[in-house]
Amino acid sequence: MRISLLYILLITLILHSCKSDNNQLTIFEPAPGCEYASFFGIKEERDGIKILINPFGRNSADSLSSWLVLPSDKDYKRIVCMSTSHISYIDALGESNRIVGVSGGQYVSSEVVKKGLNEGSISDIGFEGSLNYELLISLQPDLVLTYGIEGENNQYIEKIKQFNIPVIALGDYLENHPLGKLEYLKLFGQLLNKRDLADSIYNSTKLRYLELKELTKNRNKTNILINAPWKEVWYIPGKNSYMNIIIEDAGGRVLGSTEKSAYTKALSIEEVFILSSNADIWLNPNSIATMSELKSVNPLFANISPVIEHKVFNNTKLSTPGGGSQFWEKGVIEPDIILKDLIKIIHPDLIKSHELKYYFNLQ
Repeated sequence: MRISLLYILLITLILHSCKSDNNQLTIFEPAPGCEYASFFGIKEERDGIKILINPFGRNSADSLSSWLVLPSDKDYKRIVCMSTSHISYIDALGESNRIVGVSGGQYVSSEVVKKGLNEGSISDIGFEGSLNYELLISLQPDLVLTYGIEGENNQYIEKIKQFNIPVIALGDYLENHPLGKLEYLKLFGQLLNKRDLADSIYNSTKLRYLELKELTKNRNKTNILINAPWKEVWYIPGKNSYMNIIIEDAGGRVLGSTEKSAYTKALSIEEVFILSSNADIWLNPNSIATMSELKSVNPLFANISPVIEHKVFNNTKLSTPGGGSQFWEKGVIEPDIILKDLIKIIHPDLIKSHELKYYFNLQ
């Protein structure tokens, strides 16, 4: 998933947080046929298996009246991916040969897809606001996969439909639990007739994740400072958000996060600087790659304990030159490795031999 999209999705979640307190406290339950995912479901009925899609998170999982029902017996051979995370699900199932188009090729980290782009077997159709519709039509896709953002940002979806090209908008980026994002393997397995393989990968990865989580259950929580200011605002994810859950599972506690909420809270730099006095480790300082760069953002950062003790880590170790991030692309199918990275950072004595894959220590 490219960095520019991450900011769009972040703002989307922030807008959600401006709703009433009741909405802020809503915790979505798993959808039918799922253990953790809330925005897709799989129902086995007499006339076959139905795939349910709720791309915008409008309703809780037990209110399915407005969910999109997809046929599960179609054979999708030519697929266009508008989100790099969807590439990873397809890649994990060994079906990358079905991908004929992507959006923003410079952000893709999949070696198979990059090779296809270089050789011309895969085309870059451009971005949402300036899609090359002529190229898209020429690819003759039988499915376009995109992400669900309501409002003007998704007008391109309706335009694609005008060309009689099937479009599925997925809400995987809205999933709060790391295993909920992983569980989309089941959806892709159903779409690509690889359900047994998808279930196998999901179950084995889930088991590894839960075993790693168990390692930290008796440890005291380590205080975590997260993110960095963006345009003078510091965004802190709520307790039920993706990053907060995986940090908690690794034995950490995010400073300043809102209880019983998945939504992001906007704080001033001054407010977070006060919180930082209790920080043991600093994670995910946006795209910052060095200590000198971090200190240049605000001279006060030099006085924060994790900076003094060189305990600042970022999840941008595996990034493309164009600004893509494997953390958000391939990380959706490797939550166990991300969790292992975080345990190594937060409680290094629990995992001594592991080499960080997605994270690195700022120097």
